[in-house]
Amino acid sequence: GSYEVTYSICETLNPTNCDTAVVTIVVNPAVIDAVADDYSSTPINGKDGGITPSVLTNDTLNGLPVVPSDVTLTGVTVPTGLTLNADGTITVAPNTPAGSYEVTYSICETLNLTNCDTATATVVVGTAVIDAVADDYSSTPINGKDGGTTPNVLTNDTLNGLPVVPSDVTLTGVTVPT
Repeated sequence: GSYEVTYSICETLNPTNCDTAVVTIVVNPAVIDAVADDYSSTPINGKDGGITPSVLTNDTLNGLPVVPSDVTLTGVTVPTGLTLNADGTITVAPNTPAGSYEVTYSICETLNLTNCDTATATVVVGTAVIDAVADDYSSTPINGKDGGTTPNVLTNDTLNGLPVVPSDVTLTGVTVPT
Protein backbone atom coordinates (compact mmCIF):
# COMPACT_ATOMS: atom_id res chain seq x y z
CA GLY A 1 0.00 0.00 0.00
CA SER A 2 0.87 3.66 0.17
CA TYR A 3 1.92 5.09 3.52
CA GLU A 4 2.47 8.69 4.59
CA VAL A 5 4.93 9.56 7.31
CA THR A 6 4.74 13.08 8.71
CA TYR A 7 7.81 14.43 10.46
CA SER A 8 8.96 17.69 11.92
CA ILE A 9 12.42 19.26 12.25
CA CYS A 10 13.25 22.06 14.66
CA GLU A 11 16.34 24.17 15.06
CA THR A 12 18.24 23.31 18.23
CA LEU A 13 19.22 26.96 18.85
CA ASN A 14 15.64 28.17 18.31
CA PRO A 15 13.30 25.25 19.21
CA THR A 16 10.23 27.10 17.94
CA ASN A 17 11.73 27.40 14.48
CA CYS A 18 10.23 24.24 12.93
CA ASP A 19 8.96 22.86 9.68
CA THR A 20 6.89 19.78 8.90
CA ALA A 21 7.03 17.55 5.86
CA VAL A 22 5.30 14.42 4.58
CA VAL A 23 7.10 11.42 3.10
CA THR A 24 5.10 9.02 0.94
CA ILE A 25 6.31 5.43 0.94
CA VAL A 26 4.87 2.90 -1.50
CA VAL A 27 5.15 -0.77 -0.52
CA ASN A 28 4.62 -3.20 -3.40
CA PRO A 29 3.48 -6.76 -2.76
CA ALA A 30 5.98 -9.56 -3.26
CA VAL A 31 5.84 -11.26 -6.63
CA ILE A 32 3.80 -14.46 -6.25
CA ASP A 33 3.97 -17.15 -8.93
CA ALA A 34 1.81 -20.27 -8.99
CA VAL A 35 3.37 -22.54 -11.62
CA ALA A 36 1.38 -25.19 -13.52
CA ASP A 37 1.97 -28.80 -12.51
CA ASP A 38 1.80 -31.82 -14.81
CA TYR A 39 1.57 -35.21 -13.13
CA SER A 40 0.67 -37.06 -16.36
CA SER A 41 3.98 -38.96 -16.44
CA THR A 42 2.98 -40.77 -13.23
CA PRO A 43 -0.67 -41.81 -13.58
CA ILE A 44 -2.54 -42.75 -10.43
CA ASN A 45 -4.30 -46.11 -10.45
CA GLY A 46 -8.01 -45.23 -10.44
CA LYS A 47 -9.05 -48.45 -8.73
CA ASP A 48 -6.81 -47.85 -5.70
CA GLY A 49 -6.62 -44.05 -5.75
CA GLY A 50 -3.53 -42.19 -4.55
CA ILE A 51 -1.86 -38.88 -3.81
CA THR A 52 0.18 -36.51 -5.99
CA PRO A 53 3.16 -34.46 -4.84
CA SER A 54 2.36 -30.95 -3.56
CA VAL A 55 1.40 -28.31 -6.13
CA LEU A 56 3.31 -25.79 -3.99
CA THR A 57 6.69 -27.40 -4.74
CA ASN A 58 7.43 -25.23 -7.79
CA ASP A 59 5.56 -22.08 -6.70
CA THR A 60 7.43 -18.98 -5.54
CA LEU A 61 6.87 -15.94 -3.37
CA ASN A 62 9.29 -13.05 -3.73
CA GLY A 63 11.52 -15.24 -5.91
CA LEU A 64 11.90 -17.97 -3.28
CA PRO A 65 10.12 -21.31 -2.88
CA VAL A 66 6.75 -20.88 -1.20
CA VAL A 67 6.63 -21.51 2.53
CA PRO A 68 3.15 -23.00 3.05
CA SER A 69 2.46 -20.80 6.09
CA ASP A 70 3.11 -17.67 3.96
CA VAL A 71 0.29 -18.44 1.51
CA THR A 72 -3.35 -19.43 1.50
CA LEU A 73 -4.14 -22.30 -0.87
CA THR A 74 -7.61 -22.46 -2.39
CA GLY A 75 -9.12 -24.90 -4.87
CA VAL A 76 -10.74 -22.92 -7.67
CA THR A 77 -11.88 -25.95 -9.71
CA VAL A 78 -11.50 -29.43 -8.24
CA PRO A 79 -13.15 -32.26 -10.23
CA THR A 80 -15.31 -34.87 -8.51
CA GLY A 81 -13.20 -37.71 -7.12
CA LEU A 82 -10.23 -35.45 -6.43
CA THR A 83 -9.44 -33.44 -3.29
CA LEU A 84 -6.96 -30.56 -2.98
CA ASN A 85 -5.40 -30.97 0.47
CA ALA A 86 -4.11 -28.14 2.69
CA ASP A 87 -0.50 -29.25 2.09
CA GLY A 88 -0.93 -28.92 -1.68
CA THR A 89 -1.17 -32.63 -2.43
CA ILE A 90 -4.10 -33.89 -4.48
CA THR A 91 -5.90 -37.04 -3.34
CA VAL A 92 -7.50 -39.23 -5.99
CA ALA A 93 -10.31 -41.26 -4.40
CA PRO A 94 -10.45 -45.03 -4.99
CA ASN A 95 -12.69 -46.01 -7.91
CA THR A 96 -12.14 -42.75 -9.79
CA PRO A 97 -12.72 -43.32 -13.54
CA ALA A 98 -9.64 -43.16 -15.77
CA GLY A 99 -8.99 -39.87 -17.51
CA SER A 100 -7.12 -36.59 -17.38
CA TYR A 101 -8.28 -34.17 -14.68
CA GLU A 102 -7.37 -30.50 -14.20
CA VAL A 103 -7.28 -28.99 -10.72
CA THR A 104 -7.16 -25.18 -10.77
CA TYR A 105 -5.84 -23.65 -7.58
CA SER A 106 -4.97 -20.21 -6.25
CA ILE A 107 -2.27 -19.14 -3.81
CA CYS A 108 -2.55 -15.81 -2.01
CA GLU A 109 0.09 -14.18 0.15
CA THR A 110 -1.00 -14.36 3.79
CA LEU A 111 0.37 -10.85 4.44
CA ASN A 112 -1.46 -9.34 1.42
CA LEU A 113 -4.56 -11.45 0.71
CA THR A 114 -5.19 -9.65 -2.59
CA ASN A 115 -1.74 -10.70 -3.88
CA CYS A 116 -2.67 -13.95 -5.61
CA ASP A 117 -1.83 -16.15 -8.57
CA THR A 118 -3.62 -19.10 -10.12
CA ALA A 119 -2.33 -22.25 -11.82
CA THR A 120 -3.54 -25.63 -13.02
CA ALA A 121 -2.34 -29.09 -12.02
CA THR A 122 -2.97 -31.93 -14.48
CA VAL A 123 -3.61 -35.32 -12.86
CA VAL A 124 -3.92 -38.46 -14.95
CA VAL A 125 -5.92 -41.33 -13.50
CA GLY A 126 -5.01 -44.63 -15.09
CA THR A 127 -6.77 -47.93 -15.31
CA ALA A 128 -6.07 -50.96 -13.15
CA VAL A 129 -4.19 -53.81 -14.82
CA ILE A 130 -6.67 -56.43 -15.97
CA ASP A 131 -5.48 -59.87 -17.06
CA ALA A 132 -7.79 -62.42 -18.67
CA VAL A 133 -5.79 -65.67 -18.57
CA ALA A 134 -6.51 -68.35 -21.18
CA ASP A 135 -8.32 -71.43 -19.88
CA ASP A 136 -7.83 -74.99 -21.19
CA TYR A 137 -10.55 -77.48 -20.30
CA SER A 138 -9.37 -80.13 -22.79
CA SER A 139 -8.37 -82.46 -19.96
CA THR A 140 -12.03 -82.67 -18.83
CA PRO A 141 -14.06 -83.02 -22.05
CA ILE A 142 -17.80 -82.46 -21.97
CA ASN A 143 -20.02 -85.18 -23.43
CA GLY A 144 -21.65 -83.67 -26.52
CA LYS A 145 -24.83 -85.71 -26.16
CA ASP A 146 -25.51 -84.77 -22.55
CA GLY A 147 -23.91 -81.31 -22.55
CA GLY A 148 -22.40 -79.72 -19.46
CA THR A 149 -20.82 -76.68 -17.96
CA THR A 150 -17.16 -75.68 -17.65
CA PRO A 151 -15.66 -74.18 -14.49
CA ASN A 152 -15.88 -70.37 -14.20
CA VAL A 153 -13.57 -68.70 -16.77
CA LEU A 154 -12.89 -65.86 -14.32
CA THR A 155 -11.22 -68.14 -11.75
CA ASN A 156 -7.65 -67.41 -12.88
CA ASP A 157 -8.21 -63.84 -14.10
CA THR A 158 -6.98 -60.78 -12.16
CA LEU A 159 -7.89 -57.14 -11.77
CA ASN A 160 -5.30 -54.90 -10.19
CA GLY A 161 -3.23 -57.97 -9.27
CA LEU A 162 -6.07 -59.60 -7.32
CA PRO A 163 -8.56 -62.31 -8.31
CA VAL A 164 -11.44 -60.85 -10.31
CA VAL A 165 -14.57 -60.04 -8.35
CA PRO A 166 -17.39 -60.69 -10.86
CA SER A 167 -19.21 -57.46 -9.94
CA ASP A 168 -16.05 -55.45 -10.84
CA VAL A 169 -15.96 -56.64 -14.46
CA THR A 170 -18.25 -57.09 -17.42
CA LEU A 171 -17.93 -60.53 -19.03
CA THR A 172 -18.68 -60.59 -22.74
CA GLY A 173 -18.43 -63.50 -25.14
CA VAL A 174 -16.34 -62.32 -28.09
CA THR A 175 -16.36 -65.58 -30.04
CA VAL A 176 -18.82 -68.22 -28.84
CA PRO A 177 -19.39 -71.21 -31.18
CA THR A 178 -22.89 -72.64 -31.47
